[in-house]
Amino acid sequence: MLIEGRLQGLNFRLNAQKKAQTLKLVGFIRVLSDGRIEIDAQGEEAQLNTLLEWCQANPQGKRIDRILYRFENSLLSYAEFAVRR
Repeated sequence: MLIEGRLQGLNFRLNAQKKAQTLKLVGFIRVLSDGRIEIDAQGEEAQLNTLLEWCQANPQGKRIDRILYRFENSLLSYAEFAVRR
């Protein structure tokens, strides 16, 4: 997922990490140099959809302008869901 909007600070990333961990997803979340948030999550499709819906629900009153996403098979494998710098 690529999330565009006003999501400053670490709270969104930490809360997304907690949500992903609750859903038993692995992967990462990070801020790109242009300010967008990138989420690369792996897991069951239903849980991935739940994470997408959580992001779309505009958590903590942050402004989300657009979310771009795609589902694909990944060649990478993650051990946990982490916040990357």
